[in-house]
Amino acid sequence: MNTTLSTTTQITRQNLIDSFWRLYCKKSIEKITVKEICELAGYNRSTFYVYFKDTYEILEEIEEQTITVEDFKKIVIKNLFYGNLFHDHRKKAILKAILEFFEKNKTYLPVLLGENGDPHFRQKVLKKLTPTVLSIYQKLPPQELLEVSYLMEYQSAAMLSTIAKWYRNDKDLPTEQFLELLLAVTTNGVQLELSKYRR
Repeated sequence: MNTTLSTTTQITRQNLIDSFWRLYCKKSIEKITVKEICELAGYNRSTFYVYFKDTYEILEEIEEQTITVEDFKKIVIKNLFYGNLFHDHRKKAILKAILEFFEKNKTYLPVLLGENGDPHFRQKVLKKLTPTVLSIYQKLPPQELLEVSYLMEYQSAAMLSTIAKWYRNDKDLPTEQFLELLLAVTTNGVQLELSKYRR
């Protein structure tokens, strides 16, 4: 009996989350009401408040489930800091791991990083990523650690935005071509890559 109740509870909760998400894909959270979510999910408002305090709590839960510290450890520790980073095949393996991570979370990530997404989401991502990366550089003096944190901010913001745009554009470049483009920018910098297109 308890198992059935637990399953029903999970289904109801997930239906509310899915209904919220369908609305969130179309408009910003400020314009989404509890009434809309309930109408879409087929529940009354009192049912909503059994599970969630407000719409922001649903968004918070989605964000927490989408990116975990464990995800970053797998990408950063396993891929980023083992082997020679100066070899193109190593860099490509890292970028491929990041794309695989996006693919695993393609329902949520492109939207969360898009125009209607939470403007603080990137900072939440960095907050989870930073301790993992900085642990690799823990022997550096404080000033250099600070510099590393700025480099991370720059690189991660560019990477996340670029991949999110690719998804929003329905992956209009073939995956291999997109990977090569990311690899070229990571290796050579944006200015050098842009100079190739000047006629």
